[in-house]
Amino acid sequence: MRLFVAVPIPQEIVEFTGAIIGNLQKENWPVRWVNPENAHITLHFLGQISQEQSELLRFALRQPVATHPGFDLRTANLGVFPNMKRPRVLWLGLYGPAHRLHTLHDELGKVLEELDFDLDQSGEFHPHITLGRLRNTANLPKDIPLRIRARFEAITERGMVTDKQPLPFPVREIHLVRSHLNAEGARYEILERFPLAEPIS
Repeated sequence: MRLFVAVPIPQEIVEFTGAIIGNLQKENWPVRWVNPENAHITLHFLGQISQEQSELLRFALRQPVATHPGFDLRTANLGVFPNMKRPRVLWLGLYGPAHRLHTLHDELGKVLEELDFDLDQSGEFHPHITLGRLRNTANLPKDIPLRIRARFEAITERGMVTDKQPLPFPVREIHLVRSHLNAEGARYEILERFPLAEPIS
């Protein structure tokens, strides 16, 4: 079973993400776009694990998640990884008390490591919603970074995506998700939902 732990995306932001992707697709860039219905924030990718391990996770993650109160993020600007000179991943940023997401990520990581899961700890955790990934990055047209930058700036200037008019992103639960890979892409199945505690008013 190919599993990961993730924060689900509210439906309003799923639709917003779809609108952004639809707008960017007009550029005909060499990008493999995300299905908006599959959008999420990955906390930890677990890879291939056994049925027994998945059952263990259903019990082991519930209590640690429940110790964290719910909180609210909000949408921000567009960006790329690792940087605009060498774009690999296009994303929609998130603002708000992101430190709570970092804390949740770190504490769940400790639980998973205690259960002997081999986690990818390379790179800093950066909350975002992936929009698409560039294909064949070794042979990208040289003007692609400039075109991406110009398009992002134009979308921001029009007010379609801006941190000045954000959409609310309530974080109220964490999902254990199974990824089914096929020729059409990935299909995600929620195996378990772990609710956070009531938000602090």
